[in-house]
Amino acid sequence: MRPATIGIVSIGDMGLGMARLLKSHNYRVVTVAEGRSEHTIARIRSAGIETLSTDQELVVQADYVLSIVPPRNAVATAKRIAEAYALPSTASFRDDIEDVDSRPKRSKLYYLELNAVPARLASEMAALFDEPTTATETPGRCHFLDGGIIGGPPTSTQDVWKKPSVVLSGAVDLPPAFKTLASVLNMKLVSPRIGAASTLKMSFAALTKGLTALSILSFSTAHKESLLPELLALLEEYSPRTAALATNGVIGMSPKAYRWEDEMRGIGETFDTEGGWDGVGVGVYGGFAEIYRTIAEDTILGEERVEHRVRGTTVDDAALIIASRKSSH
Repeated sequence: MRPATIGIVSIGDMGLGMARLLKSHNYRVVTVAEGRSEHTIARIRSAGIETLSTDQELVVQADYVLSIVPPRNAVATAKRIAEAYALPSTASFRDDIEDVDSRPKRSKLYYLELNAVPARLASEMAALFDEPTTATETPGRCHFLDGGIIGGPPTSTQDVWKKPSVVLSGAVDLPPAFKTLASVLNMKLVSPRIGAASTLKMSFAALTKGLTALSILSFSTAHKESLLPELLALLEEYSPRTAALATNGVIGMSPKAYRWEDEMRGIGETFDTEGGWDGVGVGVYGGFAEIYRTIAEDTILGEERVEHRVRGTTVDDAALIIASRKSSH
């Protein structure tokens, strides 16, 4: 029996960690390298990930596709994969490859939507994979699971892996091999309802990345008034846990700010739509989105990469850069 093939779209910081974790457990990991940046291709090579030329090749070879892209690209990515899966030749090409669970007919592709998006978008993407893939009365559908990744990318020390939690929702039949994959990736099915996992992810991120946004406001304002050392000292004395969360958040956010802008907007929608906050969510988290947009577009912190940090590696430096930004007022 062949090992399961996992397609990852795309190989960013989280995708790279997931790929390395999977490969350490003898999974075959593939991705599409066509059109990717030199930086991304270097990441792919560093992990020994197998590259394919087209999305159709990806959906033919893969048993599971993990979508791990910036939130703004989630729907476009789902459309690409759905269209590739719907090509008339895809089904026959897939059937030429033995099933990972040794069934007589190969199982349909499982698409795991793991991006930080509101439930509305998760449902819209699920509908893309619910369309017939041929013109006949018998639809060839792709299995869709809504999900979210909570925590940082997988890392290992002496073959001991520290993993994020992957929450999933959806009412699909899961094959026997999924149990092992779920254990490797620390995945848990939390609900049969599409959108539930996205709501859980957004509710979690609202607290962690929301606190970082508040910390950016606080630290940069204190810096402008030459009061940052005093603020940090008070935090250490009266709320050391908050101090640790706030400082670590501000230090770590720079390479991710461009992704978090759209995530904040999605959180606002989630709170208003699923939580019934009637505009409060968008008002609060729309403001947080603007903070991260400012970091990404209006400061040199937006040029930082996870693998190569230069600026903003201390709270003092990050606060200095943010406080020195050009004000729009």
